[in-house]
Amino acid sequence: MSFNTGETIGPYRMMEQLGQGGMATVYKAYHASLDRYVAIKVLHQAFLEDPNFLARFQREARLVARLEHQNIVPIYDYAEHGGRPYLVMKYIEGDTLKARLHAGPISREEVSFIIERVGAGLAYAHKQGILHRDIKPSNVILAKDGGVYLADFGLARIAQSGDSTLTSDMILGTPQYISPEQALGKSDLDQGTDIYSFGVMAYEMTTGRVPFSADTPFSVIHDHIYSPLPLPTSVNPNVSLDVERVLLKALAKDREDRYPDVPVFVSDFLSAWQETGSGVLPSTVVASPVESLPAASTAIASPPPETGKIVLETTFRQEADSSPVEPGQPAKRRISRKWLWLGLPIFLCLCCLGLGMLNDSEIWGAPPAPGSGVVDAPALPENPVVEDVDSVPLEILPLEQAVRAAEAEPESAILHVQLGLALIESGQEVDGYAEIQLASELAKSDVPLLLGMAKTLERQERWPGALSMYLRVFEARPRLSMLSDNLRRAAYFTAGHPLAPDLIDPEAVQKADKPTLLMAQARYQVLHEGKFTEARALLDQIRKDLDAFPEAGLVEAEALFLEGKPEEARAMLNSILERNTIPPWVRQQAETLLKQYE
Repeated sequence: MSFNTGETIGPYRMMEQLGQGGMATVYKAYHASLDRYVAIKVLHQAFLEDPNFLARFQREARLVARLEHQNIVPIYDYAEHGGRPYLVMKYIEGDTLKARLHAGPISREEVSFIIERVGAGLAYAHKQGILHRDIKPSNVILAKDGGVYLADFGLARIAQSGDSTLTSDMILGTPQYISPEQALGKSDLDQGTDIYSFGVMAYEMTTGRVPFSADTPFSVIHDHIYSPLPLPTSVNPNVSLDVERVLLKALAKDREDRYPDVPVFVSDFLSAWQETGSGVLPSTVVASPVESLPAASTAIASPPPETGKIVLETTFRQEADSSPVEPGQPAKRRISRKWLWLGLPIFLCLCCLGLGMLNDSEIWGAPPAPGSGVVDAPALPENPVVEDVDSVPLEILPLEQAVRAAEAEPESAILHVQLGLALIESGQEVDGYAEIQLASELAKSDVPLLLGMAKTLERQERWPGALSMYLRVFEARPRLSMLSDNLRRAAYFTAGHPLAPDLIDPEAVQKADKPTLLMAQARYQVLHEGKFTEARALLDQIRKDLDAFPEAGLVEAEALFLEGKPEEARAMLNSILERNTIPPWVRQQAETLLKQYE
C-alpha cells in the first residue's frame, strides 16, 4: 500500500515527500490531534521479503524510542500501514552539518559546540546499550533554534536485523565514515565503531576534508582498512599537534587502541581544541559528492533540496536546472540521464539528448588568438587505428578566462573542452561534463579531433569526457580499429564515478556495444549501490567467455572484495592475468587491484 501526499495514515496526514534513500522514504506529515508536524520514515518494501521482519522492527523500534535526550531526534511512534513499517519522528526545521560544511567556513566555537552536543547524545545512547553505526555530518541536524540533533539512531541495526535482499548483499555504513571493522563485515561491533566514525567527522570539521576520498566506495573502504591515516597537520597545517594526537587515537585501525568511550574522546578533543587551538580553519570545506551506500539513509525533516542540485542519499536525483544562461556564465547544459535500478527488474531511463544535425561547414571561424589554447587537430592516417592518433594538448584555464574564451568562439570544440575542464576543477562536475559533451557535438565527424581530445581526457582521467568523445567517433566511424576496447575502458572507469548515472548516455552506449553498457551498469551497482545480486545478473549475460570480455572479471573481483571475500577476489584476478589475449589496460587494472587486496 502506498504513502501518497494528501492521504491519511493513522492519525497522520501526509503533506509532502522530503526525500528518498536506499532504505526508506521520508515524508512531512501533520498530526491534527496534537497540532504539530512530524517526520515519517517509511522503510523500503523490500524488507517485507523477510516474514519475521515486522516483529524484529517493532522490537528494535521500542529500544530506539526509549532514547530521550536533547541531542537525539526523538521517535514518537512506530507502526505499519499495508504491511509497510514506518517510524514517526520529531519534525525539525534546520539543515544538516554536511550542508553547513558546504556553506562556508565553520567557526572554532561551532566546532566545539557541535562536537560537545553530538558527543553528549552519543554517550547517552551508549549507556543505554544502543549503537548508532552510521555517524556522519548528514545525520547531524542543526536546528534553526540552535539545537543539535543526532538522527537515524539504530536505523542501520533495524535494517541489519532483517534478511531481505535489500541488506543481505551490502555493507551497512557510509564509506567515508565507516570503521575498519564495519568495512570487514564484522558483527561484534561496539562503541569503538561509533567513536571511529565520530572521529572521522571531527577530522573533517578540523582539516576541511575526510581522511580518505576516492572515485569509488571500494577504494575508500580499502583505505579505511589498510591505509595509514593522512596526518591532519599535513592536510591543514593550522591543526595543532595536540588535536592531531587526539584524532590519531580516535581513528586507530585497532579498536583496542581507540578511546575507551565517547566522553573521554570529547574531553580530550575539546581540551586540545580550546587550549592550543587550530589557528585559522580552512576557508572552504569540500566533501565527497556522494557519500553513502544505499543502506544509509537520513531521517532528516529539513526543507526539501533545491531543484537542480544533487540530493545525497536519494535514489532519484532532481532533474537538472534548465533555466536560461545568464550573460557571462558558463552554459548550463546539464546531462540528464538516469539509470534506474530498483529491484531485480532492471529498467533504463533513456534520456535522449537533442543532438542537432550540424552542417559540414568549417567550425573554427576566425584564426585562434595567441594563447587561447586552440591547436590544430591531428591528421588521421590511412587505415587508422585509435592508437595512431596523438592527444590534443589542452590548457586548464582559470574558470573566468575559460568562460570568456568559449563565449568568444562558441563553435570551438576545444575551447568548450577547456571550459568543461575548468568547471570540473572548480567542483561543477555535471556542468563540466555537459560542456565536454557539447564539444563532442561541435566536433561533428572530425574523427582526428575527437580522438585527440579523448586521448587528452584519458590522460587526465576525465573518463566520462573520454567516453563522450569515443561515442561520437563510433557514430562517425563504427569500424575504426581498437575503438571497442577504448569504449570499454572509458565506460569501465566512468562507471566508477559517483555521478555516473548523470554522465553516461545509456542509449548511445547500448547502440555502440550492449555488453559494455551491461558491464558499466554492473560496476556502478557494485561500487555505489551494493547490489551484488543484480550486478551478477547483468554480468552473467556477458562473461561466458572471459577472453572475450575480461572486464566482467574485474567487476566480479571488486564485488567479491566488497563482500568480504578477498581470497576469491584474488583468484579471479589471477585467472584474468593468466590469459594472453587481454588488453593491456585490463592487465594493468587487474595488477592494481591485486596490490589493493594484499
